[in-house]
Amino acid sequence: MADANQARSDDASRNEELRQSDIATLCGLIGSADHYCMKVEREQSRNFHGFKAVYQKTYEALCEGHLKLLQAIPDGSDRDIVILAGHASLMADQIQTADVTDHAFVARLVEGVQAALISISGSIGNRFPDHVEEVAAIWPELGQSIRNDMAVARQMISETEGR
Repeated sequence: MADANQARSDDASRNEELRQSDIATLCGLIGSADHYCMKVEREQSRNFHGFKAVYQKTYEALCEGHLKLLQAIPDGSDRDIVILAGHASLMADQIQTADVTDHAFVARLVEGVQAALISISGSIGNRFPDHVEEVAAIWPELGQSIRNDMAVARQMISETEGR
């Protein structure tokens, strides 16, 4: 009987290790949606009106997913911070090629990139406060900016935990 209980405990530990964070899960879903959107976009050339409708809805959902990921709060894991940093960089690159006639989306994209960078800076600063003090010693304004990001990140985490 002890062996069965130990096996269940080991399985639970393994399952917890394999469980992805919300950020990693959303990242995977966005990757799948991006692949699907590109596939539907290719099919539009066949001039069947259904493909265009599916593409439009898929593209809208993909854009919303990107914006939500930019506003995600890392759980403190290195992987989440890397995902968020890489995604912010990818989206910053998209700003340069964005359709400037859609000012509302571009504004939301810029706001999302800013939120992601604050979250990343704050998360890293909270993990390495001594480094923040070293930065502040050589550039006080940057040190204060990182401290502000740290406070915002802590507030966002406490608000998320309070849901």
